[in-house]
Amino acid sequence: MNSKKKVTLGDVSRRAGVSLSSVSMILNARADVSFARETVQKVRQAAKELGYHAPSRLSKGQLPGRNVVFIVTPNIANAYYSGLVQAIQQAAEEHSYSTLIFTTYREARKEEEVLDMALALGAAGMIFTLTPQSLRKVEKVNGKIPIVVLGDRNSSPKVDTVELDNYSAGVIIGRHMLELGHRHIAFISAMMNAANAIRLRRLQGVKDTYAERPGCSVQVFTRDYTPQEELHSIDLEQRIGYELTLECLKKKSRISGFVAVNDFIAYGVLDAIAAKGFRVPEDYSVCGFNNLSSSRIARVGLTTVEQQTEARGRSAFDILYERICGGSCVGDITRMEYTHRLLERRSTAPARQTLQEKS
Repeated sequence: MNSKKKVTLGDVSRRAGVSLSSVSMILNARADVSFARETVQKVRQAAKELGYHAPSRLSKGQLPGRNVVFIVTPNIANAYYSGLVQAIQQAAEEHSYSTLIFTTYREARKEEEVLDMALALGAAGMIFTLTPQSLRKVEKVNGKIPIVVLGDRNSSPKVDTVELDNYSAGVIIGRHMLELGHRHIAFISAMMNAANAIRLRRLQGVKDTYAERPGCSVQVFTRDYTPQEELHSIDLEQRIGYELTLECLKKKSRISGFVAVNDFIAYGVLDAIAAKGFRVPEDYSVCGFNNLSSSRIARVGLTTVEQQTEARGRSAFDILYERICGGSCVGDITRMEYTHRLLERRSTAPARQTLQEKS
């Protein structure tokens, strides 16, 4: 028996020559937006010709998650992740989708629990703000529920992905510090392991750039922490940045600059330098990654790498929405890559003789 193919919003979009999001809002009669009469007529005519029928509202027997998108993130204390989450929520709101936020604190077991919950509730889709550790399960669930991952170009799973090349971000920072004459720097980080590949890639970009210059060096200071530590400490990474910087400053070295793996850790670096009576950038230069909103404050003025957090979060939902509406299938994996740029602020300056060298 021949089964007739279900007509999707994507089919209507192509027939009418109108964007997928506009088609959805028109056919769902969104009261908060308006379109030209011709556009509305074109969309409705295309839907009629194709025999499109909008899904009915939730009724008895249907799973409760059909209009809900799950957002899975390591934590929301770090402004980088909360910024991504809010950008996803903004895009979801525009399409009348609700969101549920789940924090994993980098624990694979919690990722798997959320995946099981999404299946049980029939979630509309899922977005991971960090490449998940349970890749095989994610790829399996993606066959039933659309999933989008915000990850690194080098470690993307077989699902739709919004990517950044964090290696090149490290190269950008490395070149900036070398151009300022910082021949010896410290790299301050936490959780440098396979589950946090983005951080490893940033470090490798910095190290490879410094390796090209004879007589230059990168000292790495890092510390791991447990999921329970992350759960119970809102400022954990800032504190780790502070403590590791104090450890570095105790050593007699020629270091004149610090590169923190993210802006949150960089704030701890800045505090430690000030606590020891040194100045930024007069004595030490400091760089970060992410360009958090607080890094732009004039008294902070952190040199960092802009990584288009809001745009990437919204793009993740847009890709997910197209899958939800049938605009693409599981086999058609989307890879959207964003670029980044250096934002030079007051925390970096040409290298000067460090106090260790003076003594």
